[in-house]
Amino acid sequence: MTVCLLLLGFLLLNPVQARVASADGLLLWFHTLLPVLLPFFILSRLLIALDGVSGVTQFIAPLARGLFGLSPNGAFCLLAGFLCGYPVGAKLSADLVREGRISQEEGAYLLTFTNNASPAFLTGYCLIEALGMPELIPVSLFLVYGSPLLYARLTRRGRIFPDLSIEKKTSGSQISFKIVDACIMDGLENILKLGGYLILFSMLAKLLLLLIGSLPLCSCVAVGLLEITNGLSIIAHTSFLTKRAAWVLSLFFVSFGGLSGAAQTESMLLGTPLSVPDYLKAKACTALLTACLALLYLGLTDLLPALPLPAAP
Repeated sequence: MTVCLLLLGFLLLNPVQARVASADGLLLWFHTLLPVLLPFFILSRLLIALDGVSGVTQFIAPLARGLFGLSPNGAFCLLAGFLCGYPVGAKLSADLVREGRISQEEGAYLLTFTNNASPAFLTGYCLIEALGMPELIPVSLFLVYGSPLLYARLTRRGRIFPDLSIEKKTSGSQISFKIVDACIMDGLENILKLGGYLILFSMLAKLLLLLIGSLPLCSCVAVGLLEITNGLSIIAHTSFLTKRAAWVLSLFFVSFGGLSGAAQTESMLLGTPLSVPDYLKAKACTALLTACLALLYLGLTDLLPALPLPAAP
């Protein structure tokens, strides 16, 4: 309620800045999420409905089972969650639990490590556009995606999840326009939700900047924890952080995903028993692990000067 009143007051008292923030969120959704995630939402839903997941994961499924105890459907969630960005991992975990293709326990486990920023966002926006550190792409990819995998290994506790796939042949009569229509409507509903969240959190980030912009460190951390794109933009235009600190903080934000990502995740989990607090706990642990490993890497660069290093400011 308080957040709603703050945003309403922002709209009424500073309509120009509110309009700019809203437009920024809308453009990010239109140019980035809509063309990438909408087709994926529709096609992944079709794959699940038509029992086509096993064909996609036949090569990765044995590795995912050996390392994480995942079922073939869980392996699909792992693959897509690491490649397609927020909140694909959460959506697939929820869809597979709803359809009875994976157990609730496996869905909760998948949620803790498969919902990540896409490699395109990490390399293209974070490292090249915002930070200007293309030389750190390999190590950053290793840290950001290695940390959730390490967390998953540490929290597996020897579990092996059952394969609940329904063994059946899908006939041509089952591939009907009714199924396709349902998948399209599901994709449209979810992508519109994401657009709404992006607009609201973009406005909230702008409001935070207006309120605490005179405190650069506080505003940088607060906005980055709230919404990663705006947080990275602040880091890119700040002068009080060293290059090393900017890199570590950026990887922390990307790994955590922001409260905006958590809100999008919660919208994907509606109607399932999967827990958002457990998800946030896992993301916080993963983000801290990523930052610690990044600091360790910086320590190694002092011993091994040949390793890539953020340029001095």
